[in-house]
Amino acid sequence: MEVLKSLFTILIIVTLGISSRKTKLFKKEHVKTLSSFVYYYGLPALFFTQISALNLASLDLHLISVSALPIISIIILLYLAKTIGWLSKDTFTLYSLSVAFGSHAFFGIAFFETLYDGKWLPEAIITASALGLIGIPLSIGLFEYATQEEKGGGFLGKIVKNPLIIAIFLGLLSAKTGFQIDALNSALATIGKSAGGIAIFSLGIFLYDNFSLEAAKSAVKQSLFRMLILPLLTWLLLALGLGNESAEMSKFLFLQSGIPAAVSLVVFAERYRYKLPQITGMVLLTSILSFIQLFSLAFFAERIF
Repeated sequence: MEVLKSLFTILIIVTLGISSRKTKLFKKEHVKTLSSFVYYYGLPALFFTQISALNLASLDLHLISVSALPIISIIILLYLAKTIGWLSKDTFTLYSLSVAFGSHAFFGIAFFETLYDGKWLPEAIITASALGLIGIPLSIGLFEYATQEEKGGGFLGKIVKNPLIIAIFLGLLSAKTGFQIDALNSALATIGKSAGGIAIFSLGIFLYDNFSLEAAKSAVKQSLFRMLILPLLTWLLLALGLGNESAEMSKFLFLQSGIPAAVSLVVFAERYRYKLPQITGMVLLTSILSFIQLFSLAFFAERIF
């Protein structure tokens, strides 16, 4: 099965990352250096080059809407439950964070780059860009709400300065105007090609340094919530025909719903000093179990679409 090949490819890279720490070739602090390269250079370069080459007139908005609608719907329903007193503020925040920001850029790009020889990679980059535009502000907003740190300009400044957001907007501007510099695009494309592999290698280091049964146990409910509710709602939208997608795109969207929570959530949790053990556990658990989940989703996708 093709998905097994893709998952084993990612597993090998993760294992290499783990072994690099076990053999002390890399130190714990090196993951920040690698992640910084991916976050500030690799992924922005990949997003810019891919988005700038898009024909915006033919952009499939259904693809984006079916990707984003389950996330937005879940958070709205959670907020309503909190408003009527069914959920506490912290419970609402943690469950919302569990679905708000997935690792579509780090894990997802690498997964779809290796799956079926990358035939869904362009769609994965488009949806990762759109979900990043939604997930980054949502996550920051939820942390701000939970800690009541900043309002107004400070909140917006964090979003505007985000390198992924900047790259997405510059890519859209380039696609709209048609202004491109070949040498620059070639350089950025070369950097962008390294993003997926380094991101997954960094995940291996992160797992080695942060995994503990205590962290995993503290986040079981939030992790299972993300892993069950996103595929369920995605399948429901596709079954209702709201996206009007082909069988191929339905399979892609269904698989995409199994991408784990973003490692960046841990960075945000450290910055805001908010529920770090639970959020670390959620990222760890969804990342580890994603191998089983993605295989299961691929199995069901072949039978229901």
